[in-house]
Amino acid sequence: MATVADYLDRSDEELFALLGAQLLGGGLFFGPEDEEAYRRFGRQWWDSHYRRLQRKICGHEMVQQFCGTTVSDRAIDVLTIKEIIDQSDVAHVNSALLAVLVLRVGIGQFCAGDPG
Repeated sequence: MATVADYLDRSDEELFALLGAQLLGGGLFFGPEDEEAYRRFGRQWWDSHYRRLQRKICGHEMVQQFCGTTVSDRAIDVLTIKEIIDQSDVAHVNSALLAVLVLRVGIGQFCAGDPG
């Protein structure tokens, strides 16, 4: 199973493609068309589940203490976000990958912002 460290150096586009491949049951990419389809599907899934993830993550007591403050986004450890996702009803999706995507948005922006 992949860990958070496996995703930190990947681009957002790569992360969305990996998410799409996981959700669609794909394996290794066979060509650029497959990768683009996975990326598109992964991005659509992220956009449609963004609010649900916000509720699960931003409502958690470990995150609440930092929302609305000037504390660095890094104060919320990506592993804490992963753990929150693991305990949620989206646990069937790779929580390490989702935690890195949340970290990229930044916890302050994620808890205040829109998916776009």
